[in-house]
Amino acid sequence: MAGNMNSYLNQLLKIHWLRPETALWRSFDCLLMEKYGNLSGHSVDLGCGDGTMSFIMAGGVVDEYDVFMDVGELQNYITGADIYNQNTNIQLKTDLTHLRHTFEWGVDHKDGLIDKAKRFAPFYRNNLVFDLNKKLPFEDGHFDAAFSNILYWLDDMDNTLSEWRRVIKEQGKLFLFVPNANFKEKAWLYYLAPHAGDRKYLNYFDRGYNALIHHCYGTSQWEGIFQKNGFNVVDHHLYLTNPVMDIWNVGTRPIAPLLINMASMLPAENRAGAKSEWIDYFTRFFAPIIEGEFERKVSENDAAFHFFVLEKK
Repeated sequence: MAGNMNSYLNQLLKIHWLRPETALWRSFDCLLMEKYGNLSGHSVDLGCGDGTMSFIMAGGVVDEYDVFMDVGELQNYITGADIYNQNTNIQLKTDLTHLRHTFEWGVDHKDGLIDKAKRFAPFYRNNLVFDLNKKLPFEDGHFDAAFSNILYWLDDMDNTLSEWRRVIKEQGKLFLFVPNANFKEKAWLYYLAPHAGDRKYLNYFDRGYNALIHHCYGTSQWEGIFQKNGFNVVDHHLYLTNPVMDIWNVGTRPIAPLLINMASMLPAENRAGAKSEWIDYFTRFFAPIIEGEFERKVSENDAAFHFFVLEKK
């Protein structure tokens, strides 16, 4: 696993170097999904965002680009603006040599993110701006597989899962990343710390994120929800323990707009040199944390997140 870990971590840090805590989290996602590499055929990425995470997760490589090159609304960062939801004219230099699969469709509700995801074609053969709270515009039983890491942001769990089941073939697979019941405890800066009075500074961490999380459940409760909506659980992993969550809670989040502005002022060669230093530093910092989590058994109380593989029954 170490070789694959370093590959994912390096690529994710290249993309997210100014927010390294994002690369740490996503490295776990990539490693957990790796053995389910063949999602080609009729497959859909439900909540694809700008496409970078799923592309790297599938073995793709992006060169000479990071997500901070095409952002906007930095002045509204603290009040919760999605600085990444911007249309772009930056083209990507991608390496598809080691891609394990592609997606027939990438779907997201933000047009700026879909504009960015389109740059990964043919990884996404089609893209669609669409509200995933609504009935999907796909035929019954169309997809062999579906992937999503945003189910817990959606309003009605039963309606959503029923709809996703409708568009998946019999014995088709659904791959999900969802929060554990203790997520709000683990993400303590968002939910446990007061955000008023002399604690108002904590809003620099929250940025409205806590309002997005609608569903946090333990293993048995998630399994009951899936069974009720026509899915069997075929695989399950708990992950994101306290060392990871402590880093993710803070990271560079409160000073991100300052770092992004500073990086934008650097000449290209200086930016590349600074980025290389960050990648090297955080690779050495994060690698033992990732290895340590995969080397031990993670209990229900230890972990903030679940990875589920479901099959339509």
